[in-house]
Amino acid sequence: MAQSTKPDVLSDVDHVLAAADTSASPWIRPAKASNEDTREYVPDYATLRALLAVPIAQGQAQSQQSGRVAKSLDAYVAHELRRAGFDPTAVFPRTRIPRVLSPEAAPLEEAIENVLAALADHESASGERLKPTALRAAISRLARAKPGGSQTNVLGRFYKKQVDALVLADWLRGPDVLVSGKTQFSSYLNNKNNRYEEAIGEAHNLRDRYPLAAMGFAYLVRSNVFEGGAFELLRDLLARLRRPDGPFDATVLLVADWDDVRLALSSVEDPAQALALPRFFEDLLNAVMAYTPVDVHQGIRARKLGEPPGGFPPSDDEGEY
Repeated sequence: MAQSTKPDVLSDVDHVLAAADTSASPWIRPAKASNEDTREYVPDYATLRALLAVPIAQGQAQSQQSGRVAKSLDAYVAHELRRAGFDPTAVFPRTRIPRVLSPEAAPLEEAIENVLAALADHESASGERLKPTALRAAISRLARAKPGGSQTNVLGRFYKKQVDALVLADWLRGPDVLVSGKTQFSSYLNNKNNRYEEAIGEAHNLRDRYPLAAMGFAYLVRSNVFEGGAFELLRDLLARLRRPDGPFDATVLLVADWDDVRLALSSVEDPAQALALPRFFEDLLNAVMAYTPVDVHQGIRARKLGEPPGGFPPSDDEGEY
């Protein structure tokens, strides 16, 4: 995959992701749970607010066409997938450039960076530039030619589709998680049929080629959605898009509120309990575990319920926790 020449808009939120913790399990056991195995997913709402606040403060939410708010939503979903226990090298968009990189190329990327770091350390200590220059030139060419890009394009049954966030453990078996993120800040009633048709078409395009991929649909709107019956319409639409009646394993409806003058985000809520973030990630992750054998994605299994008696069977997945 060729390196994209488009501006890397996610660089604006890299500092937010760098400060966000992904080391602890997002699953907790409720205090009054009767079943020892009962766990509830606790999303990182603080990071969601921080990610969305960046493009809003830049005035990017004033134009729906900018897509910057949607990119922040994509970054948040990827952040939660890393919190859930997926191998970070398999979650896209990544927290660094290139945002998309073949998982098989991750060891090469690490090796290149280790060599360059060793060269820099040696030169700094010795005060001399290392030779031969041909070696340095070869390493630099490899660094520039790493197979990656900025877009998560996957082939569906009918057409190639850019997916907003995904988990791809290796190219051979294809994606295990596919999440589409949509933003809409006005004209909810006017566009309802178009959005529903887009969602159905997109889902079947991908589901037909990847029947065992866990698929999610995340929809972010503005607080003006509570006018004229638009909220109830979207709530019903997203509920119908989710299994057992719809093609998606998980759907979520998020409502953001901000000031157009100060460009300050005041809140991000999920007011429909059946479409809230905890259920979204629970449904999505439970689907992953149901669609894959127990020796795959052991990281998410361990973070939900811990190590099983006797441990996990040997895994073929490189880089799993």
